[in-house]
Amino acid sequence: KLQTENNTKQWYSAVIVQAAYRGMKARQLLREKHKAAIIIQSTYRMYRQYCLYQNLQWATKIIQEKYRANKKKHKALQHNELKAETCVQASFQDMKIKKLIQEQHQTSIIIQKHCKAFKIKKHYLHLREPVVSIQRRYRKLTAVHTQAVICIQSYYRGFKVRRDIQNMHLAATQIQSFYRMHRAKVDY
Repeated sequence: KLQTENNTKQWYSAVIVQAAYRGMKARQLLREKHKAAIIIQSTYRMYRQYCLYQNLQWATKIIQEKYRANKKKHKALQHNELKAETCVQASFQDMKIKKLIQEQHQTSIIIQKHCKAFKIKKHYLHLREPVVSIQRRYRKLTAVHTQAVICIQSYYRGFKVRRDIQNMHLAATQIQSFYRMHRAKVDY
């Protein structure tokens, strides 16, 4: 009876130790995930602000160019310096400038896309190294803990078998002594 109580106490103790260890590991993993999420969120916010800034800068350039062209046109009209030929040339130049701006805009979009992809890839590779390192450490730590659990289990099983053998040996000794005593009485 004492032995079974002792076994159940040991079993409950092992369960408590295992639960505490698993809780610690879960909290540690949650903290690491939370840190990674914060880094990803801040990088994404920075990326959004940068995109917004680029769009505003591009729009400002276009507005300035249009405003200057419009101002020049009004100035020329006020001074009656425009002739039909210069008006056609200005319209043609306007058309050329618009086409050039559209081509430059498409080119800048492609360049921005490649630049952003490069930055994101670089950031991903930068974040991946610590994650791989953490994964390796975790796997190594898990393997060590698994080995420790296996070692503890083997020691406990050996202890249990030795104790059972000792109990059987004591029982056999008692049986032998009772048998000898019985034989001695019968022979006497």
